[in-house]
Formats: sequence, C-alpha cells, structure tokens
Amino acid sequence: MTETPETPPTWQPGMRRKRVRVERPETTVIDGRPSTRMVTVEEWVTLPPRDWDEIIRRGAIGVAVVVTLLAAAGTTASVGGLLGRMLHPGVAYAVGAVYTSSWLVCLGIEHIERVDVTRAARARNAGWVMLLIGMGAVITYGHEINQLPAGVVGSCLDLAAKGLWWLIMGLDRVQLDAGVAHWVAEQEQHMAGRFLLGTRLARLNRRAVQMRASGPEFQAAEAILTQAAHQPQQLPDASGQAPAVSAPVSGQAPAPAAVPVSGPVPDPSGPTPSTPTPPPAEPTPPTAPVPPPAAPVPPAPPVTPAVTGASGSSEQQAEPGQGGGQGDEQHQAQGGAPGLRSVGPLSIAAAVRQARTEDPKQSDADMVARVLELRGGDDGGDRVKFTDTVTRTRRRQEAKDRKTA
Repeated sequence: MTETPETPPTWQPGMRRKRVRVERPETTVIDGRPSTRMVTVEEWVTLPPRDWDEIIRRGAIGVAVVVTLLAAAGTTASVGGLLGRMLHPGVAYAVGAVYTSSWLVCLGIEHIERVDVTRAARARNAGWVMLLIGMGAVITYGHEINQLPAGVVGSCLDLAAKGLWWLIMGLDRVQLDAGVAHWVAEQEQHMAGRFLLGTRLARLNRRAVQMRASGPEFQAAEAILTQAAHQPQQLPDASGQAPAVSAPVSGQAPAPAAVPVSGPVPDPSGPTPSTPTPPPAEPTPPTAPVPPPAAPVPPAPPVTPAVTGASGSSEQQAEPGQGGGQGDEQHQAQGGAPGLRSVGPLSIAAAVRQARTEDPKQSDADMVARVLELRGGDDGGDRVKFTDTVTRTRRRQEAKDRKTA
C-alpha cells in the first residue's frame, strides 16, 4: 500500500501563485515493513503580494547608481582636461575621480552615523564641501575653454547625483527621541571601550612575547624588578627621609653626634701605662645604654644580578691580623668593590657563560644542572621554560663565539 500526503488547496481568488517542483516522501508498506522514498511532484505555491515600496526603492537606487556613474564620468573628464596641461593625461584623469569619490564616501559615513546627530552632521558638511570643490573645478574648465554655460551645466551633474542619494538615504533616517538616542550612544561607548581594551591587551601581550624571545635581557630585567618588589621598604620619618638605623628605645635620648663614645676611663690613682694599650676595663655603675650616633647612609645602589668568579664561589680566606672581614675579602675576590654585597641570583646568561668556561663540552642536561646550581636552585618557578632558556642561551653564545673566532 502506498501513502502520499496531500497538500490541501490554499489558493483563493485574487491571490498570486505559481507551479513549482518539490520533493515529498512516499512510504510503501508491505507485510508490515515500511519503505520511504522521495518523489518529485509539481504543486502550486501561493506568492505574497507585491511590495511596491520595495520595488520603487530598488528602482530609485538603480537610477541613482546610473546618474552617479555618469556624473563621475563628466567630472573626471572635466578635471582631467583641466589638469592635463601640467600632469600626464593618465594621472590627470585618475585624479579627476577624487571629487566624486570623496562626497560619496562622506554620504556613506553620514548614513552609518545617522543615529548620532553630531557625527552625521560632520560627515554631511564634509560631503557638501567636496561637492562644491568639484563643481568649481568643472566650471573653471568650462571658463578655460570659453564654454562657461557648458561648465555650469556639467557641474550640476554631481549636485543631482548627491541629491538623489540624499533623498534615498532619507528613507532610513529616523529622528530618535533624546532618551533613545542617549541610550544607543551609551551602548556604543560600552562596546567601543571593550573593543579598545581588548586591542590594547593583545598588543601588549604580543610585545611581551617578542621581548621574551629576543634574548636574556628581558629575563634579567624581570628578575631585577621581581627582586626589588620583594625587598622590604622603610617608612620615611617626619623629615621625609628614610631612617638609616632603627628607632631608639622609648625613654632613651640619642647622644649628640659631636661627642664620640670612647672606652672606659682609667683610674688616675693607678700606674700610668707606658704603652698606648688601654688598661683592663673596670666595672662602671650601670647607666642607660647610649646608642651610637646615626651615621649618614649613602643612597642604595640599583639592584643588579650578582656576578661571581669562574669557580662559582670564593675560596680566599682573610689573613690573620687584617682589619677586613672574611665576607669583604670574598666579595673583593669576586670582582666587587669593598663594602658591597652581591644581591640576587646570577642571571641565566651569566650562569651559562660561567658553566661554559668550566666545561664547554658538557651536555645540555649537565649545563642545565650546573646553571641551576650556580643560581642557587632558582628556576623561576617553571623548570621546562628554564631548561629551554638555558639551552637557547648556550646556542646563542656558541654561535657568537664562532663568529668572533
């Protein structure tokens, strides 16, 4: 048994319809087993009534396009003939299309900005200015060839074309209420702000990736800034300068800076020592401890990655009887100035350079382990990125050495 669904007639007198070919499913059932196939049939389809408004709109747009092309051709020919006396003919006629194209662009921008009255007026005024300049050029050409009436008539072609487009676009121009216009403008500002923020973030991210891939300089600068951010900052005192020493204990006034604190005074009744060595200290009555005078502290130098010697650590020891401490001697052995301390771990480039000096033929794994040891176990929190950076830095230094060799 074959079943084909039938379409009920929907045609009524006075309605337009046409016959079309369509595909409909046809189901055949034999012994309770259905089988469906698609069958092509012809049927009448009801058409909606003609939209004369849309038809007239399309016809007006077509006429405006033809008039615009003819006006552009006339203006281009006139301006090209006027400028052909001082320019190449091809260039002169190409430049002639600038005026018509300019007021067309302004007309399109005016249509897009029709919601915002201020921006639409700006585009409208610019379009009229470009139209007047083009008309003046055509009139000037007619005057040059002693055909002023022809120049005036030809200049009105662009005016007619712009007038037609102004009327057509006025069909979509709706005068919005002040509240509705303000709501639309506010929504546009929100969307534009999000778009601008996303664009700026994408540009900054691309710049950061390029700086990381350019070399170890960006990583060294990032390490310096990170370490400076972790250093404790001292609060300024009443004078606006950071205190050099800790504040004295409450109830104890600091001694004047002009009175130095010396050792205990010897007993005048005792024997006068023959040597400048002071006598043994005698017990003195308990007095309040006097803190040392506040010494002026020079401004702290900028934090830079520490640089060590070739062996990675100083092995020199202070000689007996020398005034300097062991820390100063070690720092001087590393190439630093007396009284200064190395702050922070080595940069990756400096550590790779030192490791290559020790053993230039070691494998990449040994190089990574040695650089990690020289940096005190600091891998920046990402071991994979640290390994890639060490390997890339080693290749760069080897290539640089081969070029200079």
